Amino acid sequence: MYCYIWARSIAMDPQEKFLLNYYQNYTDFSPGEIGDIIEHYEYVEIAKNQFLQKNGQLSKFTFLVMEGLLMNYTYDYNGNQVVLNFVPEKYWAGGGKFYNLEGVSIQSLEPTKLFRIKSAVLEELYQKNEKFAFIEVNLVRNAFKALKLRMLDSVSKPAIYNYEQLLTKHPGIAQRVPQKYIASYLGVTPQFFSKMRAEYLRRKP
Repeated sequence: MYCYIWARSIAMDPQEKFLLNYYQNYTDFSPGEIGDIIEHYEYVEIAKNQFLQKNGQLSKFTFLVMEGLLMNYTYDYNGNQVVLNFVPEKYWAGGGKFYNLEGVSIQSLEPTKLFRIKSAVLEELYQKNEKFAFIEVNLVRNAFKALKLRMLDSVSKPAIYNYEQLLTKHPGIAQRVPQKYIASYLGVTPQFFSKMRAEYLRRKP
């Protein structure tokens, strides 16, 4: 079990610094509060193309990416892969009974360093600590807003617009993700995406 020790704050390792800075960006925690939270996280390194959750097999963990890239996806009624979203650094995957959906797979697209915490423990922490619960409310609010905007844009905006939005949200993602996955995320064929991307790059200043 990965354990945070406040007495080592002068010489923290990169994992400790990441978690501390991540939560301190949202609100001020006392040493005791932050220690009680971080001690429940486990640091894990996984190789490329590893599964954290497979279709039909719910994970008991929630994941926070430190370095690397994950992908959430499912399958449509024809058995075609449908990419739901990409999960780079400082983003979450999975997440408790409200977010851990059966039928969604979570896979690494790069060698990835991440933290995992049991989703049930995470929910207990939300109930025990008001500051932590405040963070959860804001994360959920932002996630729902992003989901609604993505749904609206996917049905009302052209693929090129949604591609530009993806690049704005995750700079550099185009160099990290195979084109077929981006095409799936946009809801177009790889052939259409290849032509669209070439035109986008040609017009780009």
